[in-house]
Amino acid sequence: MYPFIRMIKELAVHSRAESLPLGGTHVSHHICWPWDLDFWQELNNGRTLTLFDLGRIPLARRTGLIEAMRKQGWGLTVAGVSVRYRRRIRVFDRIEMRSRAIGWD
Repeated sequence: MYPFIRMIKELAVHSRAESLPLGGTHVSHHICWPWDLDFWQELNNGRTLTLFDLGRIPLARRTGLIEAMRKQGWGLTVAGVSVRYRRRIRVFDRIEMRSRAIGWD
């Protein structure tokens, strides 16, 4: 399941945010909802990767990549992800996510 409502919210919240350089960091804030939990009552690993899209798409928009991608017919594919789990995220915990592009080819 893809969180369309969350994506719409993120795009609306950051619609007037200032532009970022290509290597800039996009910061967004989220809440862990009950439907994000796994059997152990913490944020599901698969949902974590889905939530990363909530930072990736606004980052592409703020850096101007969306316009360039449309003109060139490109896509925004993730070739690899590095995740560091620092603590458990439980229901209704607030999360700060930092998104940035560290490479491309």
